[in-house]
Amino acid sequence: MRKLHVSLPQDRSYEIQIGPDVLGSAGARISAVARSKRVVVITQPPIARHWSEPLLFSLQAAGLDVSVISYPAGERHKQLPAIARLYERLYNLPGIDRKTLLVALGGGVVGDMVGFVAATYLRGLDYVQVPTTLLAMVDSSVGGKTGVDFREGKNLVGAFYQPRLVLADTRTLSTLPVRERRSGLSEVIKYGVIREPTLLETALSDDWEAMIERSCAIKAEVVGGDEREESGLRAILNFGHTIGHALEGATNYRRYKHGEAIAIGMVSAALIGEEAGVTPPDVTARLRTVLTAVGLPVNLPEDIDDAALIELTRRDKKAAGGVARYVLAQGLGSVSLQDVTEAVVVAGLARQRREGK
Repeated sequence: MRKLHVSLPQDRSYEIQIGPDVLGSAGARISAVARSKRVVVITQPPIARHWSEPLLFSLQAAGLDVSVISYPAGERHKQLPAIARLYERLYNLPGIDRKTLLVALGGGVVGDMVGFVAATYLRGLDYVQVPTTLLAMVDSSVGGKTGVDFREGKNLVGAFYQPRLVLADTRTLSTLPVRERRSGLSEVIKYGVIREPTLLETALSDDWEAMIERSCAIKAEVVGGDEREESGLRAILNFGHTIGHALEGATNYRRYKHGEAIAIGMVSAALIGEEAGVTPPDVTARLRTVLTAVGLPVNLPEDIDDAALIELTRRDKKAAGGVARYVLAQGLGSVSLQDVTEAVVVAGLARQRREGK
């Protein structure tokens, strides 16, 4: 069992626990942070088939009163109507009150949505993240960002709301499709660019526990220093996300996995950084090589023009006054949030298209 601590003010600190049989002891671990015996597990059918049974057995063995809500997940369902349906399901369950604890069992979409429900239903319920995908383990389950997409905007509606605990059982990775594992590697590679270059090599291995632990450690450190993106430090976690999120929105969240869009967006950010005179060419080359080696896309789609992507970036959460801001790499392990002109963005995207032919 590997344990990390996310240190935050007041009572918002929590542990991340990583290991190969976390679900088997989840009941005792969750019971330790629960304020009542009433627990609701929220998951999706494919995850429930594989992993709800060991989780429920452990929770019930710990004496907890458990209900399960299963609903269709996937980025296209990550919308306000789905949140309203979850509210309705909770409303119709017996014994739900402000001490009830929610458990998010699933990938990043499940975690984001359950976190948002927890932040808003009855003006706030405790919740625990039990991520089952690599991407959720290394990124979305940690840090308390919750929310849903609105129109073409990624996570435009949401709240900062920290979990009470994160339990990452690495056995769940065995049931992931290859495409899902690759998607998660995109975020591992991101951490290699923004903070720890050795993770670029780790991403090429199958040392899952090491990459999860180091990725979570980096995110815990950043979140601990800037929980609500007030100082600008936490913004570095969005390397590649400005164009990546725009690409997801432009394709209606159906064509790309999140990590695939971010992989393309990281190459965009590197080339924009080169055009801005910030990013050394060898950083771009190394990034592109690693992404390609793990099977992630690096080229922009031909059927979506740059103007459409740039327009969507103006609605990005980091935009200021309708102008997008970009996290640019100054070297491997060093990035910063910067303002760049639209001409520089256009030049960077044009290079990405030329080099992708």
